[in-house]
Amino acid sequence: MTVGQKNDRRKVILPWWEQILRGHRNDLLAQSIRRFARLGSWGYGAGVKGRELAYQHGWLAVKRLPQPTICIGNITVGGTGKTPLVIRLAKDLLAQGLRPAVLLRGYKREKIKRAPVLVRDADDIRATIAESGDEAMELAERLPGACVGVGADRYAVGNYILKHHPVDCFILDDGFQHHRLERDINIVTVDVTDPWGGGHLLPAGLLREPPDALRRADAVVLTRTGSVGPDRLSVLRAEVSMNMRPSSGLLESRHEPRQLISLQQSKNLPLSELKGKRVLVVSAIGNPKSFENTLTQLGAHLVATMRLADHSGRVEQVRQWIAQNRRHAEWVLMTEKDAMRWGLEEGPSGLPAGRQAYALRMELVFSDGEDHWRKLIALIKRLAHAR
Repeated sequence: MTVGQKNDRRKVILPWWEQILRGHRNDLLAQSIRRFARLGSWGYGAGVKGRELAYQHGWLAVKRLPQPTICIGNITVGGTGKTPLVIRLAKDLLAQGLRPAVLLRGYKREKIKRAPVLVRDADDIRATIAESGDEAMELAERLPGACVGVGADRYAVGNYILKHHPVDCFILDDGFQHHRLERDINIVTVDVTDPWGGGHLLPAGLLREPPDALRRADAVVLTRTGSVGPDRLSVLRAEVSMNMRPSSGLLESRHEPRQLISLQQSKNLPLSELKGKRVLVVSAIGNPKSFENTLTQLGAHLVATMRLADHSGRVEQVRQWIAQNRRHAEWVLMTEKDAMRWGLEEGPSGLPAGRQAYALRMELVFSDGEDHWRKLIALIKRLAHAR
């Protein structure tokens, strides 16, 4: 689907079902599919609840890793800011002298292996992006000193890492619905720009679980709070709190841009360099609008944007789109996750000549609840020492 405007060319490539669920298509067929999908949501919801009960009552086996396990997940499909929170958690644990390992499924890897894959150890990166996937490679690049591993069986991945490297605790990325692995602490992210995924469970909406699943969480982190007004944020606090345990912590965070990371082996740049620049923006993330809004707020002029489905997009496809639009812009911008596939793997030759390419580095910053966060870090440290 292409939308053309004066000085603004936008290309959105999403799966047809996601276009329908997100309301990008409103023709008669799309409306009929949405109505039919709501029937499917009832069956999906029953299956989710049945699976949860099966693990609770011991009908399905739950496994425990030898070291404390902290889960960071969500209840919706798409980007809710988990990765910046994983990075923040791992860095804070490293600062406390702990040796964390991050466990990921390795979504949409090009080379899928049955055996666990060690993406990085404390010293260096040990796998290619084809073996790890973009998200795991971003974590590997950002977390020197930590271990990162991928595999469908996160229990096997954790034990594999522990067998070869000293680890004090595990961070289970995107594992809130992974009931097979027991965890000591559950942290759930809720994106304030789309907290409830349209209000329906899959396939009619983007909810993996109903909102009351937040009762399993030990802490809920509202992300991207700078993207909504104070009145809306107040309403969301109340809605989230109603679905949490009273003893759980509610934290608020925002994603702050830090610098521009060069993909062409030139020097990194301060954010001030973006002001007034005409840029091409390409992304394959769960919340591309938030990324684009951040660039606009930094003063960039977005002359063309390309949105691909999360974790998708071939290098050749992106390179061709950039070549077609490069005469309109000075720079190419993307997220660090996307740069793992489109920038770093191909190197400078992967992008059309004559255009500077950068990834925007973001950091998660707590705007409320940091005291509770410090208590969580202290608790994890105590658990690690107790084991």
